This record gives sequence, C-alpha cells and structure tokens, in this order.
Amino acid sequence: MAGGKYDKLAGKTRPGTYINFESDRNDTVGNSERGIVLLPLIGYDFGPAKTPITLTAAAPDAYSVELGRSVYDATNDKMRLIREAFKKAAKVIVYITESGTAATGAAAPLTVTAKYGGTRGNDIHVSVVANPVGGFDVTVYLDADATAVYEGVKTVEELIAAAADDKLVKFTGTGDLKAASGVKLAGGTNVTSANGDVTAFVDKMEGIKFNTLCFPVTDDTLQTAVRTKIKYMRESMGKGVNAVMPDAKSPDHEGIINVTNSVVVDGVELTHAEACAFVAGITASASCIKSNTYEVYNGATGIVDPKDNEAAIAAIKNGEMFFSYSEAGNVIIEYDINSLVSFKKPKDKTYSKNRVIRTLDAIQETIQNNFPPNKYDNSPTGYAVMKGIGQTILKQYEDMGAIKNVDYDADFNIDESLSSGDEVYFIVAIQPVDSAEKLFFTVKTR
Repeated sequence: MAGGKYDKLAGKTRPGTYINFESDRNDTVGNSERGIVLLPLIGYDFGPAKTPITLTAAAPDAYSVELGRSVYDATNDKMRLIREAFKKAAKVIVYITESGTAATGAAAPLTVTAKYGGTRGNDIHVSVVANPVGGFDVTVYLDADATAVYEGVKTVEELIAAAADDKLVKFTGTGDLKAASGVKLAGGTNVTSANGDVTAFVDKMEGIKFNTLCFPVTDDTLQTAVRTKIKYMRESMGKGVNAVMPDAKSPDHEGIINVTNSVVVDGVELTHAEACAFVAGITASASCIKSNTYEVYNGATGIVDPKDNEAAIAAIKNGEMFFSYSEAGNVIIEYDINSLVSFKKPKDKTYSKNRVIRTLDAIQETIQNNFPPNKYDNSPTGYAVMKGIGQTILKQYEDMGAIKNVDYDADFNIDESLSSGDEVYFIVAIQPVDSAEKLFFTVKTR
C-alpha cells in the first residue's frame, strides 16, 4: 500500500493513506441488470461459431457438451478465461469467432459427423450395441463421458429422428443399423484465426446486451477496432458499455480499461490478456456506488510483472489498471481507473474514475428507460409529469449514494422556450460521488 508524507498542493497519484507529522435498496424507477461480460473465444477448437452463448454463474457448465469441455477444465486456456470472469460476473456471453473442419467417422451404413468444426471433435466416438429387447443402443461419447444414449433404434433413419437435437454429433445414412464397438471420429481441424473473423465479431457487438467486453488480444489493429466500436456504442448509440484489453497503446478513452500486468492463479502465471477476464467480471458487476480500488483478486497468490512505486505512479498517470499487494499481502486492483488521460472539456479528471463512469452510464440508461419516445405530451401538463419523474430519478440516485448536492428544482428542468413540435429539451445537472481513495492526515505532535 502506498504511503508517506504528502504535499497539500501537489497531492498524490497512487491511492493510499498519507500522514504528515506536524449504500442495499429497491429502485423506484428501475436500473438495468449488471454483471454481463462479453468474451470472444478466438482460436477455440469446438462449438457453435459466430453466435452468442450465454453462460450463467448459477449454471456455468450448462453448455459443456456444445463447447466440448467443462469450464473447469484446467488444461484449456479459453476455459480459464471464462473461470476468471465468473469470479465476479453473473453472466458470461461467449462468442466463438471461427470454426474449422468437422471430424467424421463411419461404420456402414452409419456416418457420424461432429456437429461443430475443430480438433476437439476428434475426441468423439460412438458405440452401437445390440439391445436385449430389440434394436440397438447408440451411445455418444466425448472422451470417456457419455453425452447421449438412444435406445432400441433399428435403422439409421430412426436414429436420425431420435438424435435430431443431439448436442455433439449428426447422423447420416440409410438402412438397418449394425453393431459397432466404436466409431472413432477423425479429421477435425482448427483454422488459424484471421483478423476478419474477429472484426466480424466486433461488428456484431452492438446487437448483444452486455456491460463489459473482455478482449484478450494484443494486436494493435484489432484493439483499434474495439476502441472505435466501444466509442461508437457509447457516444452514438447511448450504450454504457466498456472494454478491458491488455497493454493497449494510447487508448485514452473512458470506455477502455488498459490492464498492464497480471497475477498467479493455481500456480499458473496468467498473461496480461488472461487477467483481463477477472477485471471484466468485477467491472461488469460493480454498481455505481462501488469502486474496485483495492478490491482483492480472488484466488491470486502472486503478481506477474509487479510495479515498484515509481512505475506505479507512471502507470496511473498513463491510465493503466494493474495489480499490487495490500498491506495484508493480498493481490488487489491498485486503482479503479480507465485509460482516459486527456482531460479537456467536457471531460475532466473525474471521467477517468470507473465508479463515476458507472454512475453516468446508470443514470443515462435510467433516463432512457423512463423517457421513451411518444410517452408524454409536449405541453405544460406533460412537462410537469416529466419533471416529476426526473426528480424521482435524481432522488433515487442521491438516496443510494451515487450523486450528491442535489437541488431538485434546479437540477432537472425542461427548457420550454426551445421545446415545440416533437422536440423536448432537458437541462439536467448531477455531481457523482467518488470513493475516498486518497486519505491525507496531519498528525501534530505535542
């Protein structure tokens, strides 16, 4: 933890405690769901490509068959990303960016094809065993685990009908089934991920509801594409989303969190890109009355590429998020900031604080939800109704501790002189509350 003496005029850069010796409630007008991480699986070896798959913290393994493995598979780096995000996230929406060649196998008259492309399909096999009562029992295996059993089927046609919704394979062929001890699938291949596959995912992002994108990619071109899309979604679509990416070069935007070191989890040194998953989860889940400064990284036992005091100060000035040690020895997020470092109107230094941005985003969405087009009259009667709702919104956020110094009459107004036809002009003023993250003490000795 940072400490030492302080200069009242200069202040300090790092959060800490410096010494000189001389809010749980019910929403009244509604807030949006939080805790949703969007995560592209780039270069993954199985599963439904180019479509969002929503995993939940309540049932993270609900799609383990379709994905070809459990999210608890400690040997797969893509599953590690999901696990790290789920340490804080309520939902993780995964998106497989590309698909390779599907594995196949045959035992006449039956042909079996993996439902998805990729090398994981080579670990599928199917047995066809005579049923004592009649027909055959067809069992689908992934490694040694049976994923589906179809009992008493006599023909390939019957099997195709019974297995129409199989999560792992597709059956083709015609005629009577024959016993087969094992139909081993082979020939499944991966494809090298191309930038076009990833940019196609980026283009689809605006149609997916999420809070924070985990983008575990270091390629400058792809990072630029994400930065452009996040900026567009925030500024042109009014969506309060953000992205976490590793070692970004001059991102300088409140919608981008730049992670520049990493941690050790389960004895494994995570890359900076992999550490982005935890940051995305904790960012997506944090409310507008919560800062993630000094929040513990669950399960982390060490830091990869730790920063000394001077490096930490430089990193903060450069808009970087990184991990450090607390006084108790825990691995923590040093400072809950985004990458904005160019402070000019209308964005002052407060826009670099993620808690403040979450407040602005939350209020924006609450206003959008409560002021849809064609709901109120553009008349004095309508203005009175709208102003009452606006004041209720301000009270809600003041009561929950997200904003302060509210003047209800002055801070939510309608400019009636400009409002006419189908256009209404609002004047809203708010002062977000930040967390006390730099504490300065003067201790006088007597």
